[in-house]
Amino acid sequence: MIINGIIFIGGSVYAIYFVPILIQQIMDSFNGNMTSNFGNLTINLGVNMTEGEQISPELANTITNTIMTVVWITAGIGIAIGVACFLLAWGLFKGKGWAWIITVILAIISIVFGIIGVGSGGYVNIINIVISGVILYYLYRPAVKAFFGRVKITK
Repeated sequence: MIINGIIFIGGSVYAIYFVPILIQQIMDSFNGNMTSNFGNLTINLGVNMTEGEQISPELANTITNTIMTVVWITAGIGIAIGVACFLLAWGLFKGKGWAWIITVILAIISIVFGIIGVGSGGYVNIINIVISGVILYYLYRPAVKAFFGRVKITK
């Protein structure tokens, strides 16, 4: 869970930092020769989206703003999931029952999606299935269940 948290938060911060740079490079390449890149946009779309050989500033702003909105929303979700992973890791280290339950549920969901992925040709998902299976096996070991207070005490 700690590694997942680092990946989610790191990936989100990376996207927030580098996507604007990538967008700027793409928009600069559009401004180089828009007609040769996309043909005559006036005929194809019925709207003049270029001013000479340059992309119109309104279209550039719309594209940039839309992409950045999606990036910010996705990065925000990624950061929230990363924080949740750190909280779940804390719960696992402290032996909290809720952390055990959430981890079991996430492992089962991961196995189901892994099987679906393998069924659609993504054989790399086998690794995910194996890892999630090992996590489930470990969590159901008697000593681990006892650590999380999941063992029924019989007298």
